[in-house]
Amino acid sequence: MSLSSPSSPTAPEQLPGRVFFSVPSGFLWWFLPVLLIASLIRFHNLTEILVGGRLYFVDADCYSRMSRAQLVSASPGTVIHRQMFENWPEGVASHATAPMDYAIVGLERALRWTWPRTGRLAILRESTLDLAGALISPLLGIGLCAFLALWAYGIRLSDGTRPALWWAVPVLAAVSPPLVHATVFGRPDHQSLLIFLLASALGGEQRLQQGAGRAWAWAGGLAWGLALWVSLYEPLVLLGASLGLAMWFWRAGWQWRIRGHWALALGLVLTLAWFVDGIRIVTPDAIWAEALRRWGATIGELQSVDGLTAVTQWTGLLLWGLPVLLLWHAHRIRSGRAVAGWLILLLVSLALTFWQIRWSPYCVLIFACCLPWALSVLPGWKRNAALWILSLWPLVQEWELRWFPEASLIEQRYLDRSERINARSTAERMRSSYCEPFLAVWWLSPSLAYWSGQPAVAGSGHEGISGIVDTARFFMSTDPTEAREILVRRGVRIVVASDSARAVENSTAILARTPAGKALAERLWQPDPGAAWKLEGEGNVTTFRLLRVLE
Repeated sequence: MSLSSPSSPTAPEQLPGRVFFSVPSGFLWWFLPVLLIASLIRFHNLTEILVGGRLYFVDADCYSRMSRAQLVSASPGTVIHRQMFENWPEGVASHATAPMDYAIVGLERALRWTWPRTGRLAILRESTLDLAGALISPLLGIGLCAFLALWAYGIRLSDGTRPALWWAVPVLAAVSPPLVHATVFGRPDHQSLLIFLLASALGGEQRLQQGAGRAWAWAGGLAWGLALWVSLYEPLVLLGASLGLAMWFWRAGWQWRIRGHWALALGLVLTLAWFVDGIRIVTPDAIWAEALRRWGATIGELQSVDGLTAVTQWTGLLLWGLPVLLLWHAHRIRSGRAVAGWLILLLVSLALTFWQIRWSPYCVLIFACCLPWALSVLPGWKRNAALWILSLWPLVQEWELRWFPEASLIEQRYLDRSERINARSTAERMRSSYCEPFLAVWWLSPSLAYWSGQPAVAGSGHEGISGIVDTARFFMSTDPTEAREILVRRGVRIVVASDSARAVENSTAILARTPAGKALAERLWQPDPGAAWKLEGEGNVTTFRLLRVLE
């Protein structure tokens, strides 16, 4: 993939490839403030995550990841191939892999040694695993910005000069909402690790086309290999596009040797991944395809982008003029291939983002990496800087709405915080030395399972769609026989009643039908649901109610 135009194709060793060992003091004037901004903005949700001296996580998938980390922490060396804490009693062969599990556990071990034993912070001393889960993504996000700063500083244009606005790359990575969300405090999701690895991999591809040597070949190969180990979805798509572009821009001689080192590094990591995790391609049975499609329609990150405005709020207005700027830059240096690599990757990732929002962080990452070339078109760095800064106005508006929300959103955040606190209290009432599987709505099941230590029928992953469908059928049921069959087949001992209106609404979307009468989700809140249902519930509760399954 040609991401820069080399000044001498026949002598790649003459091109600069190292910026890691000799950094001018002027670089630090940009580098340190960017890291400070990246650090502060990734903790903007601190009051939502740290409540009453306890840590909570952003979404359901985070609790599923933390349940894996909990098992690994308790038994180091464990590699989890089947998650038994969801889709009970079958469990799921999850697509999650070991690297993120051990990144969290490794950080947890470090925190055990370094976290203060006295003072105000000591309240989290006994929650080092939760703390590691909350901190892992912000640390990776800060590392992402640091890498992009070093990488962008080392770029050379076709005339051998450094882009004056190299600092625009880490600044955008520090403040763009999708990249912040992917690496925010309290979100232990593999996406943060994946973005860091893909930034390293794509940066390595640019350096290889610039003429870098073995060090970048090994760095790029290792980064691609680790990214594929973490996930076979986004990295595989981007690797395919990158290799296609690399073949297009192939230079004989030295490139064969360099690519040999790259391939060796990639092969070593993939071999290790094979022995540790195996190939983790998980597809649900065909009988669940329709239910999976309907369930996916309720997941935010699987939705399509709602108009052009949303994308502009992530990248700034410059996105829509970027292709013209890149082509103009290519025309000026008489090398259309010099910027074609980034432009093609940007168009591919943008199309995928319009299809699924989950691609937005990768699209923003690639857009940021295009900036050094796009912002070197107009003469005078001040003019280019003014153009770019003014284009960021939609991002400013987006952050203003997040930091100064409307009253309705403030109220919703308060209700969500109360629900999390009450859910944790409910899970603590479920703790037992015995295995007592429970049935709850799928979006609450991972957190209840993590806090209670009990396995759940449902989960938040598509691999457990059968359990998700069974919970939907149970809460929509108007027939005691049907509900009882689900409880017996799943070995359920506890039913967790929550917001009945939301449970019915979501179950209706998943099953594509409405209840024939009064849904069981509503009956569960009656003092006595009825003898036919064989459920006995708690009294004097509000947000959540536990019901025991009678023999």
